[in-house]
Amino acid sequence: MIKYEFALPDQDQLFQLYENDGWNEFLKLPKEKLHKAMEQSWLVISAYDGDCLIGTGRIISDGVINAYLCGLIVDPGYRSQGIGKEMVRRLAVECLKARLHVQLMAEEEKAGYYEKLDFEVFTLGLKYKFSG
Repeated sequence: MIKYEFALPDQDQLFQLYENDGWNEFLKLPKEKLHKAMEQSWLVISAYDGDCLIGTGRIISDGVINAYLCGLIVDPGYRSQGIGKEMVRRLAVECLKARLHVQLMAEEEKAGYYEKLDFEVFTLGLKYKFSG
């Protein structure tokens, strides 16, 4: 049975989860920095199968107006079981309790997944292009 906790995952398990999915090929972060990002979040959810971290997601927020869902990841071997959906639902409920406007940025090909979870496209997102 999958267990969900509003708690920081273990640094080593978190790093391994990001490695398993290839996210760290993009981020290129050591496990300490990856864990620090989680520590500085407004809210973190972790999903476990026994003692094994199989998913995580987090909210970064000012705590007053805006909340941003980010870092939603489910181990590839556990996908299509509703784990990501449940983590998003639980995070969204906590944000709604705090009266925060929940938003996220996603790659275009993943928009359909989030639309099924009651998100809607409402704006264009841009990021700063670093040169170097």
